[in-house]
Amino acid sequence: MRIETKELKFTYGANSSIATRALDGVNLTIDEGEFYGIIGKTGSGKSTFIQHINGLLKVQKNSGKITVGEFDLADKKCDFKALRKKVGMVFQYPEYQLFAETVYEDVAFGIKNFMPATKESELSEMVENALTLVGLNYKKIKDKSPFEMSGGQKRRVAIAGVIATRPEVLVLDEPAAGLDPKGKREFIQLLHQLHKDFVKTVIIVSHDMDLISENCTRVAVFDSGKIVSDGTPKQIFSSDEVLKAGLSLPVTQSLTQKLKGAGINLDSDLTVADFTDKVLNALGGKL
Repeated sequence: MRIETKELKFTYGANSSIATRALDGVNLTIDEGEFYGIIGKTGSGKSTFIQHINGLLKVQKNSGKITVGEFDLADKKCDFKALRKKVGMVFQYPEYQLFAETVYEDVAFGIKNFMPATKESELSEMVENALTLVGLNYKKIKDKSPFEMSGGQKRRVAIAGVIATRPEVLVLDEPAAGLDPKGKREFIQLLHQLHKDFVKTVIIVSHDMDLISENCTRVAVFDSGKIVSDGTPKQIFSSDEVLKAGLSLPVTQSLTQKLKGAGINLDSDLTVADFTDKVLNALGGKL
């Protein structure tokens, strides 16, 4: 599902004395198959933008267009329920969204909502598949209260509830927030596995520039409701737009700049593995 926006605008409190323009003519295309990153300081418009992707925020009148695959979200006749089955949204700290008495009921909720005709036997199979995909033992936890589980397990249960209907697009706001280094690494690995298995497009919003440079195929930089730069992590972090937007650089780019000052020029894609290889090659026998 290709995602495309044209001159998308959005104003909070429109027609009031406290009207605030959050999006100011956003033009962006996210192709199917991408692991896409969205960055920007707080208040830049990135969260407002992603809430448009599955219709949580509706396109305002005369405020541009957004299409997700065959869905025209500016059309009043758009089937938003069908859209949300295909576009899963995971907010920051998704474990806070858990509400049911058991893990099974929590994961099954989305299936019942989007696929009400699902038979009980099919429902249990879908719940089991979703929990297995996120690395949890179905038989051991299905009857447990999600509130009795560890923080990492809660987050996995919350993700299972979103992916149970096998969405084609998965949108995540600060997916690694609050996780320790091991938990962060395991969670990102899970996202890549889901991307490989059936989620065709992953979109992540993050303030973690290292996470973005290490994992994303392309990145958009938001500033004051506009996209000021769009490209590969290498293109984005090698330009001045990130710093102009009030953001930091990933460690690999910061080190690249310091090495350049020492007379060592590197041309890496800014992932740790490629950066390390290029450093070793550049240093050669100097170690």
